[in-house]
Amino acid sequence: MSATAPVRALPLPQPRPAQPRPAQPRSAQPRNAQPRPAQAGRAAAARPQLVVVSRPTAGRVPFVLAVGGVLAIGLVALLMLHTLAAQDAFTVHKLQHQSAGLADEEQALTIANEQAQAPTSLALRATGLGMVPAATLTVTRLHGRPVVLLSAPKPPPPAPAPVATPTKAPVSAPSAKAKAKPKPSPTPTRH
Repeated sequence: MSATAPVRALPLPQPRPAQPRPAQPRSAQPRNAQPRPAQAGRAAAARPQLVVVSRPTAGRVPFVLAVGGVLAIGLVALLMLHTLAAQDAFTVHKLQHQSAGLADEEQALTIANEQAQAPTSLALRATGLGMVPAATLTVTRLHGRPVVLLSAPKPPPPAPAPVATPTKAPVSAPSAKAKAKPKPSPTPTRH
């Protein structure tokens, strides 16, 4: 907006009927004042007169309110975006910790699987199941196809059963106060 108000032409009000003026004393009239002729007054009345209009101030209030509203909405939106970004950061942090824990668990399971597939571990489990290692491996052809024949070694003889040997208790002199109690014989139980 400019610092000065625009100049607008406004129509003049309807001329009023001439009213006689009271005569002024000669000392009240300006020195250079000249009386106007009647025709000059009519021509001036027909011409539009320029009037200075005051600046409009009512247009500023809605503009200021609109700018303030846009700024307030922008600040609220910025705050909401910042809050959402902070929540996402917490979620990412939590998921990274969970991912690291799962990676550690995967590595531990991979190591356990590799140890379970080791030859010594497989041999121990096979022996525990009663399997025996093959002694010889023979490959022959049967109807044009190779066939593998395994011969199992003779099982080792069973271990001898332990024999119970009676042990002798040291003989001590019986005392007069101690009485010998007979020991009960064990009773066989059936399962």
